[in-house]
Amino acid sequence: MSNIILRTKDLNKSYPMNGITVYALAGVDIRIERGEFVSIVGPSGCGKSTLLSIAGGLMTPSSGQVFIDGKDISQLSEQESALIRQKHIGFVFQSYNLLVDLTAAENVEFPMVLAGVPEAERQTRALELLERVGLADKTDYLPDELSGGQKQRVAIARALANRPEMILADEPTGNLDSATAGEIMRLLTEFNHEDQVTLVMVTHAPEDAARAHRTISMRDGQIENL
Repeated sequence: MSNIILRTKDLNKSYPMNGITVYALAGVDIRIERGEFVSIVGPSGCGKSTLLSIAGGLMTPSSGQVFIDGKDISQLSEQESALIRQKHIGFVFQSYNLLVDLTAAENVEFPMVLAGVPEAERQTRALELLERVGLADKTDYLPDELSGGQKQRVAIARALANRPEMILADEPTGNLDSATAGEIMRLLTEFNHEDQVTLVMVTHAPEDAARAHRTISMRDGQIENL
């Protein structure tokens, strides 16, 4: 088994705008090793989130390739991409993306429902994860009853529900105050270290990026340094 869990090759994403072609990504090549914690930094609009979305199969590239565990996912069907995401990837978003009508426990269970995990097993797993993120007493709370930091803790637990090999986090502390952001980063770092979950994180926060093993800098859709 290769030690490279995520690789992109000559990745491009372009859009037509006012008669010209605008490139969100232009020839991006990255390699992420298993168990790494890599931060992706750069100014707004440089292509960080686009890169993360394509790497996670949420968006298709205009050209180029994305390999997860050596498998090219860049031109898969939506159904095939969903299966790859379900098996290999957990997502954490700045806006949490919790289902508002589900409790904290039900939100964590949801990816397992999609994966066909038996009810008793997924309930046990959800409770274990919520305990690990410090929310054992909030299992029956709806998202609107939780603080921003608590919502992001639920989102982290949900991202880990199907035991993914890799978490892709897009500005996970962007909506949080500095103290709460520090707690969220502590949790993410803990899961990376203790569970050997690969963590790829887009961030504007230098203090968050500094926690990573390695930082990738982007500008104008290209990699400045690895």
